[in-house]
Amino acid sequence: MNMSSLPAGFASLVLITAALIAPAAQAADTPPASTGDSCIALSEDQQIVRAGADRDVLLRNGDQHYRVVFKASCSSAVTSRRLAFETQGESNQLCAGSRSVLKTDRASCTVERIEPLDAAAFKRMARQRSR
Repeated sequence: MNMSSLPAGFASLVLITAALIAPAAQAADTPPASTGDSCIALSEDQQIVRAGADRDVLLRNGDQHYRVVFKASCSSAVTSRRLAFETQGESNQLCAGSRSVLKTDRASCTVERIEPLDAAAFKRMARQRSR
């Protein structure tokens, strides 16, 4: 092998490796695709941020983060002691497309859509709501 081609070969290897690693690193920072009409299985490790919950709530489910938007005003979510998502009578499942509801002490609020968020956006939005 010619010694002058060694640096060029090494540079090519570095560029190819970087091209393969970059999409994987970028994917880790990107929130999951929009849930559309798909459903999310809810775990016991969840947090619902309901400050300003008239039209939506923020949901952390394990390490996934979402903004859950209601079809209409859901003022009972702000004051209710109990909040639970339910889909066609089944607990621990959240679906978009008006198939799920947020059950409160006094009412049920229909879920219109679920918007994925990254962790930083979730924290920022939660902090803004608590002011």
